Amino acid sequence: MFEVEHVTWLSAAPLRVWTALSDLAGFARWHPFIRLSGAAVEGGAIGYTFNTTFLRNAMTAPATITHCRKPEEIGWKTGMPGLLMFEEAFRIDAITSGTQMRHSTRCWGPFSRVATSKLKGRILASMEEADRAFERYLRPGAPLGRRQSRVDRRIAKRKAH
Repeated sequence: MFEVEHVTWLSAAPLRVWTALSDLAGFARWHPFIRLSGAAVEGGAIGYTFNTTFLRNAMTAPATITHCRKPEEIGWKTGMPGLLMFEEAFRIDAITSGTQMRHSTRCWGPFSRVATSKLKGRILASMEEADRAFERYLRPGAPLGRRQSRVDRRIAKRKAH
């Protein structure tokens, strides 16, 4: 098991950050790798699709909301039981200038022990990229839409066949 964490300071209010993170369908507007569907309800099942440059195809798996406390935290777990599981979470704290967002990913399972060094670096780099995209999305005047990402193209291609 291992955990990686990335902290970002945002000029947006904690409620605005929470609202954007709990709008699961809205991830498609800003997140470069993840598409979510369903409602942000603790214990609820959601749809999860993930892709980065180190995966050839998008991974689609069921996920479960593990943390959902407005406006403090949201998180979910997904993966391949018995092989590799992930829990991704966002902790939201008010600070004088806006919000401190603590983004963490915890991994466990046999594969996490074998590939710890490679996975940790790749996961952290993906989290940093996603957090930068989220920060840009929250800026006043930011466009609501974004270009179609690699994961969106692959999902569309799969649906076409």
